[in-house]
Amino acid sequence: MIEAVLDYWNPKNETVVTETGFRYLDTTSVITKQKTISAHTDIALFEKFYKENNNLRYCNGSRYTWQDAEWKRKYEAWLNSDDYKKKSFQLYYGNGIVD
Repeated sequence: MIEAVLDYWNPKNETVVTETGFRYLDTTSVITKQKTISAHTDIALFEKFYKENNNLRYCNGSRYTWQDAEWKRKYEAWLNSDDYKKKSFQLYYGNGIVD
């Protein structure tokens, strides 16, 4: 079983007041937790990572990133592979209906 640790980024959403009294909402993303994912193959692990991030596609500023740079490099190579190109539509839309 292969395991990888992911960082979960989420917006701070904190109100900030400047020295001049200007008030704004700071939506800078920060790491709020970590998650470990596992699979039997590298490709299955990449698909899990893709699906985790795809679940957050409407959550502005939220995302998962690889902690290990080696996993990030392998994942980016997979995104350019023929295997991903064959699966990308299904991974993104799942069983949804596309007009």
